[in-house]
Amino acid sequence: MSRSSRDERDQANEPWGRTLLSQHRSGGATSAEGNQEQSTNCHIQQPVAEFPSQSVGWPEREHSAAPRRSRDLVFVRNRAYRISSAARQLITEVGKFRTIAVADLARYRYASEPGRLRRDLVTLKTQKLVRQCRVMAGTGWEKLSVLVLTREGKHLVQQDNRAAQGQRFYAGFAKPKEVAHDAAIYHMYQVEAAEIEKRGRTIKRVVLDYELKGAVYKLLAHARSLPPLEYAQRQAKVAAENGLTVIDGKILLPDLRIEYETADGEVAKVDLELVTEHYRRAQAAEKLRAGFKVYADRASALRLNASLTYGRSSVYDGPELTASILSL
Repeated sequence: MSRSSRDERDQANEPWGRTLLSQHRSGGATSAEGNQEQSTNCHIQQPVAEFPSQSVGWPEREHSAAPRRSRDLVFVRNRAYRISSAARQLITEVGKFRTIAVADLARYRYASEPGRLRRDLVTLKTQKLVRQCRVMAGTGWEKLSVLVLTREGKHLVQQDNRAAQGQRFYAGFAKPKEVAHDAAIYHMYQVEAAEIEKRGRTIKRVVLDYELKGAVYKLLAHARSLPPLEYAQRQAKVAAENGLTVIDGKILLPDLRIEYETADGEVAKVDLELVTEHYRRAQAAEKLRAGFKVYADRASALRLNASLTYGRSSVYDGPELTASILSL
């Protein structure tokens, strides 16, 4: 769910428009990377939508050979850590997505080894490399256990991934009320990644909306005073440079972009949007018009697809609508 519907003229005047993501989504001050850890209460009681990991009907993805369990001594900024390659892969994954539900890690990375996940989490929490918090989520206010990196964890991941071709890593929480939605993005990624790899393509990196938002509004920061026509031209140019689309006067941002390499060595991308039970027909149609591949929980997908087609068929009536909302 892209967070902002305001005109870029207003957004470009905010701190994140002047410095690349210099403002956290929750409004707290951050570094220029937008990754300062928040002192968020772990017991965030917000009635936000949750997408249960056990609802997916897709086959599990195959992962590379199991990483080593022996723990190596690692030095980061004059501090020493004892950490296995498996635990390092875990925190790298968390750093890419900022927030991941523990249940999704158990399913996708520790499918047959729940005991090892528990041991890795104990090791990581003891060394203060991750934070594990329980938040209240969903219409029934269920408890959802999620992980984020600490600053120390982020430093270790960045050191381990210096050659990661532009991949960014994050620490701490963003907006508390969006924790469940943000955690569900990893679940959506796994579903789409399985399809990408099935076609013989190699995933190179993932890009969150934080990064896209910073790139877009930094470029538009000095354009807000232009006459309307010139601003629209500048806006269209910025959108095109970032592989995005202007819809009804604003640049739409996906929740997640996956960049991958084809069998022929070409670089391609797919933009994903995770819609919630609160989406209306017009909002969902807007995301589809922007070219996003849209996912939702089963009930929301059925409702929105019926609304978009007026309950008549699986093909949209509008010429610009060519795909349906996919069910998680």
